[in-house]
Amino acid sequence: MKKTKVLLITGVFPPGIGGMQSYYHYLCMHSQLDVTVLAPHYEGDEAFDKELPYKIIRGNFFENERVNVSSWWNLFKMSRQVSKEVNPDVTIYGYILIGFIGLLLKWMTGRKYLISTHGKDMLEFRSIPILHQIVQLILRKADGILTNSEYTRQLVLDYGVKPANIALIYPGVDSLFNPEPKAESLIEKYGLTNQYVLITTGRLVRRKGHDMVIEALPRIAEQIPEVTYLIVGDGPERERLGQLAIAHGVQDRVVFTGSISTTEDLSTHYNLGDQFIMSSRVLKIKGNVEGFGIVYMEAASCRVPIIAGDSGGVREAVLDGQTGVLVQPGEPAAIAEAVIQLYRDPERRQALIDNAYTRAKSEFQYPYLAGKMDAFLNEVSKK
Repeated sequence: MKKTKVLLITGVFPPGIGGMQSYYHYLCMHSQLDVTVLAPHYEGDEAFDKELPYKIIRGNFFENERVNVSSWWNLFKMSRQVSKEVNPDVTIYGYILIGFIGLLLKWMTGRKYLISTHGKDMLEFRSIPILHQIVQLILRKADGILTNSEYTRQLVLDYGVKPANIALIYPGVDSLFNPEPKAESLIEKYGLTNQYVLITTGRLVRRKGHDMVIEALPRIAEQIPEVTYLIVGDGPERERLGQLAIAHGVQDRVVFTGSISTTEDLSTHYNLGDQFIMSSRVLKIKGNVEGFGIVYMEAASCRVPIIAGDSGGVREAVLDGQTGVLVQPGEPAAIAEAVIQLYRDPERRQALIDNAYTRAKSEFQYPYLAGKMDAFLNEVSKK
């Protein structure tokens, strides 16, 4: 039987680093459909692309995720050209405004298109009337919508999209994330000998809540004198976080690793943690929100107990009291109390670890999630 042809057009993709990049890559990796990806160039993409089991075309737009006026024109031209060459049954647009190209091509050629949504993209244009109307038009005219959480699904429904046109496909977790002994070389490198390690992984941006954990550290240290906060990743908040640690007198307890490039290395870093913590919060600026939070599933796969900020789609990634602990993300006192209580209760900690690990290794594996996506795309292609 002929496979459904799928074209994914996206502005972010590996070897770029991030949750959306991984989401698209692994769904394509495990899809049983005939998948082609149109993505921007990144440094090192040639070597990355050689290993892929699906087709990928790189273009001169949004290079290294930088956006300018010429990028949009280049993306439109390439989208139109590649659509003619691939002749897909369905096209998926990996960002809501890129979906405007899908709307145009549907009007011009009748091509079916879907939009993949992530949470932040459903909020950031609501205060800009003309863009809000464009987003609404793109969503309502789409042949299908992929959402990464129930939270995001509700935001899509708010735009008047029919429920039957929406499929919820959670982000998955790479099978390479697994529990392993703490790496002695990294313990020495980061000065973690005999330390109780709190760990956060991800891009250093304000919504992730690194600052709230730093503000909570003095209170935590009163009860856990050997505590160290390991921050894995890099980003625009790096300098501010360093200054914040100095201001709160905990600069000797905060360790910045910088970016980690491979999944294997990231898994090894997760395993340094005694608790994983990311107190994500909603920021009103551009609707900045965590649509799901795959890092919680990565930590769960490494059997590290989880504390998470109760915001956005996080409560779907972390089930409060079952697979982790949810806290008010903007309250350092609440964060400190959660860390201390989990530290003092090894039985509860173990129960959370067991539940989270089982869930991550079953419901959030990409072969299962890609199968759900394939079924929806096949359904849309036959409408």
